[in-house]
Amino acid sequence: MRFGGLKAESYPSRLRAVFRVNPLWLKSVQIGVEAEAVRFRCPCCGYKTLETAGALALCPVCWWEDDGQEDEDAAEVRLTVNGQLSLDEARTHFALCGAAHPRFLPHVRKPLLSEL
Repeated sequence: MRFGGLKAESYPSRLRAVFRVNPLWLKSVQIGVEAEAVRFRCPCCGYKTLETAGALALCPVCWWEDDGQEDEDAAEVRLTVNGQLSLDEARTHFALCGAAHPRFLPHVRKPLLSEL
């Protein structure tokens, strides 16, 4: 008998007993396979930390709040969530100190391997 594309015999006996009782339960389950969330790159540090691009999410690696600013207008100071900071300035700060601005250093963290 097959459940979710795998033979029932490939599961431990304890799980096989559960699946025999309700084989429909397994159709939505894939054991050992984790769904990897799609991540977007932060426009400041370049790491894949954002769940949605341009949605005012705060990057935990550089502390840039993604307001949708991209390369085309990176020199502009938008006076939005990032205050008096342009994307170009934030990138320069990140290259020098590891944060979008030195004042954000206490809040930032190193990127995870999955964010590279």
